[in-house]
Amino acid sequence: EIAQLVDALRGEDRLLTLTGPGGVGKTRLAVAAAAATARDFPGGVCYVSLANVADPDRVPPEIADALGVHQTGPGDITELLVAALGSRHLLLVLDNFEPVIDAAPLVATLLAACPALTVLVTSRIRLRISGERERPVQPLPLAGDADRSLVWAVKSGGHARRGWDYLAPAEQLFLERAQAVRPGLVVAPEDLSHVATICQHLDGLPLAIELAAARVNALALPDLANRLGSRLPLLTGGPRDVPARLRTMRDAIAWSYDLLDDDEQRIFRRLAIFSGGFTLAAAEGISAPELPVLDLLASLVDKSLLDMQVTGSGETRYRFLETIREFGMEQLAAWREQEETAQRHASWFLAFAEEAGPRARQADAESWLPRLSDEHANFVAALAWFQQQDDGEHMLRMAVSLWPFWQEQNHFAEGLRWLELSLEHGQEAPAAQRLRAMSGAGTLAWYLTQVERASAWHEQALALARAEGDRVAEARALCDRSWLLAEQGDLVGAIASSESSLALARAAGVSDPTALVLHNLACFSRMAGDLPRASDYASEALALARSEGWEWLVTMILVGYGYTALELGDRERAAALMREALELGAHRGDLVDVNTALEGLATVAFASGQSVRAARLFGAAAALRDAIVMPMAPTERAYFVPLLDRLRATIGEASFEAAWSAGRALPRELAISEALAPPSTRPSAPRLPRLTAREQDVLRELSAGKSNREISEALFVSPTTVATHIASLFRKIGVDSRAEAIAWAHHHEAL
Repeated sequence: EIAQLVDALRGEDRLLTLTGPGGVGKTRLAVAAAAATARDFPGGVCYVSLANVADPDRVPPEIADALGVHQTGPGDITELLVAALGSRHLLLVLDNFEPVIDAAPLVATLLAACPALTVLVTSRIRLRISGERERPVQPLPLAGDADRSLVWAVKSGGHARRGWDYLAPAEQLFLERAQAVRPGLVVAPEDLSHVATICQHLDGLPLAIELAAARVNALALPDLANRLGSRLPLLTGGPRDVPARLRTMRDAIAWSYDLLDDDEQRIFRRLAIFSGGFTLAAAEGISAPELPVLDLLASLVDKSLLDMQVTGSGETRYRFLETIREFGMEQLAAWREQEETAQRHASWFLAFAEEAGPRARQADAESWLPRLSDEHANFVAALAWFQQQDDGEHMLRMAVSLWPFWQEQNHFAEGLRWLELSLEHGQEAPAAQRLRAMSGAGTLAWYLTQVERASAWHEQALALARAEGDRVAEARALCDRSWLLAEQGDLVGAIASSESSLALARAAGVSDPTALVLHNLACFSRMAGDLPRASDYASEALALARSEGWEWLVTMILVGYGYTALELGDRERAAALMREALELGAHRGDLVDVNTALEGLATVAFASGQSVRAARLFGAAAALRDAIVMPMAPTERAYFVPLLDRLRATIGEASFEAAWSAGRALPRELAISEALAPPSTRPSAPRLPRLTAREQDVLRELSAGKSNREISEALFVSPTTVATHIASLFRKIGVDSRAEAIAWAHHHEAL
């Protein structure tokens, strides 16, 4: 960032404004860049701090004092400044300009009159004058999901230190500041998850990270991570040599808040009610009708209190940094507006859930699922509000609307919890709502392999449907419970329940649940050994699901159809069906579908004599099951456990474990790409010629799961040398972690 700013200062732009929220590091960046370019400005660098200046009329005298210009008579001070600057090639740094933003025309005047002048401004607000180039300063990058590794290094002189080359910048800053506070602080690799959590809580905001790091003298890392759920009380105690507003995070935010007008403060407080961001429509929904919401949002964005982004679907979305949002919630409570705002928030998201939730499994799901995912945190907040108010009816309506989304996006445990709570609080709700909630609870419990719990909910739904005389609901309940009967070993009962469901659905003339029942009957027929009937059912189910645009069901049918084709001996057809299912599941982001398709393609690979490939794909599928917390159901265990035993016996225990482990270590996208590649296509040639012999040795030891110290002992080199080889190795093969390096090695058969 310093290098980019230096390049900009050496360029043709003469007014650069660094913008960003308080504590993001604008001043440090400006000072560092000014120091780095000092030789480029023969007329010098002049730094002017405006942090303690509230009157715009005081800006010219402050600049004059910094330049050493003294007003000895009644003349215009601006003219004196112009005369003093003249044609000097000078860099003028105006720090903390936001409290005197009305002095922006002065900057324009100086730039127009002084052709060699360059001005660098730091401000939470743009100056909005001609020629200005805004450069937003972002919080520090946070760690992603990749595995993190500590690289151990040794300073000259023999003093041990920890090098954090593979950590995100936010984590590096925290660890550097923490060790400055506690020089003897030992950070083990297992502590890195706590460091990552701390930095994520603080949105990568440098000031917040530094203030949090100062607390390591009183709190262990796990305790600090846990307590940062409420951030602002902990973020105090900054250095005494910084401005007072930067000694606590609350003061830094309050500085910006106090500069807002009444309407801006009012909407700022209300917007804090949103979790995870919000849209313009949602902001309008919770605001007073007389407020010009769009204009106020634009103002808060300009003042660096609010971030505006465009989502992948092209929708504009706004978000507070969490520390800023927490301050807003404090203000909302202080003004006694929290209850009214929370009620408006919950009502708006109930209406949105009822509109959007069911679309998660309809033909236009692709355009709605991202919007539903964006609002997930807001949905949970609204449900919690209804629960707090003991408003069972609205709570049930919302949970019922959302359960297709929870199923599609693999939020099984969370969805089940809210559905069961809603049924508990909403016992007086209409039967139709309770029926849908029972069906959802049973379905999500089944995905969690809680067979008895799922069966209980589906049986309750069946009894209620019959009591209400609702034939369509009865058909759905019979369909739902059929798989539970199969999981309990009653295949005859499962088929009978499905046939009864199909008769009711067809009599009612509804395609839902007809297509799902046909899919179930295809699976049960295959289990019973009636492959021709299974194929017929699957073909009919697939045609119906495609005609309705139900991609969520198409993927399930494709996988089941693939197993039937495999058992009929058509391995090519089976592979094609499984690949189509995997592509569709990956496109929709449904990890259950991705998992089942990976297992299906692994099964086809084994049947085709590609046993190592099969073991790798099974390993990748197992890792995904762990990630989404979806254990195998009894019917799945009955199928896959003997198959995996045969696979292990075919290639031997050692080869099986190596391939399985390599598959588990594959990043998800790489696993999907490998599964979709035709079996005859070999992976791209390994890049081993680029590795030295020692780097190959290190890669082999890494793949054996050894630590840096163990590698150094095995290869008779120092830990410093090991760290250097690992860094070089990672750079050459383009990975960021041990797990990715191991996956790369197995993928390219480099071991």
